[in-house]
Amino acid sequence: MTERAAGSDATGIRTTAVRDGEDWILNGEKWFSSSASISDYALVMARTDAGAHRHRQFTTFLVELPDPGYQILRDIPTLHEAVGPSIGGHAEVAIRDLRVPHANVIGEVGGGFAMGQHRLGYGRLRHGMWSIAKAQRALDLAAQHALDRRTFGQMLADRQGVQWMLADCARDLYIARLMVLHIAYKMEHGLDISQENSIAKNFIADMLSSVVDTALQIHGALGYTLDTPLAAWYAEVRMQHLVDGPDEVHRWRIGRNVLAAQRTSGTTAAAAGGDLF
Repeated sequence: MTERAAGSDATGIRTTAVRDGEDWILNGEKWFSSSASISDYALVMARTDAGAHRHRQFTTFLVELPDPGYQILRDIPTLHEAVGPSIGGHAEVAIRDLRVPHANVIGEVGGGFAMGQHRLGYGRLRHGMWSIAKAQRALDLAAQHALDRRTFGQMLADRQGVQWMLADCARDLYIARLMVLHIAYKMEHGLDISQENSIAKNFIADMLSSVVDTALQIHGALGYTLDTPLAAWYAEVRMQHLVDGPDEVHRWRIGRNVLAAQRTSGTTAAAAGGDLF
């Protein structure tokens, strides 16, 4: 059987853990736990020391499922499922007197926040690559439809307006690819990627939504049906503006770092990819 892990890393704010001998007792809730209903394991972040520095209050636990203390209350219906099934779903979970051995602590006690931030760094890069692949496929479908479809005696591909639409998609895909390559380079060399990651997360979510929307528009009424994958993708990609931090949080962080760079060095270059050139 393939082993799956539920993404419950964001439970920490509403989940607490108390040490009981060689075990920890966890209590709390998680409203949106990805793949929890089909998982063999869950990673649960819980507050283990409310008096510690805010970045040292949390610990990550490995929970083996099923467990009576880890209750799946329901699978939450989502926008994506309005146009097609999703794999794994997103569950509402109640954690009630869940006993976890100390040996199941991931990393160190108090290291949960740092671990989560580290995972998000790589996770956002993965989301970026996924988004680029999805956008590329949507652009392929749009271009092929433009080459196949005739309206009023003329190919869509010969209409300048359609060519401009395709050009904008290609431009933004190119920018997204360079962003991901730059982040991957910095990550490989152990450099800080927090600012670039936030910029890319924000830009690539916009890029993907725009490209899929454009592809749907070029298909006309056909794009709005389920005869192509575009309508389902249109609903699916909306989540990219929310997962791993909503757009507004990233924009707030980007702007804050721009101001910090100006205060520190008299230029915003360091917060705007200035290490490139």
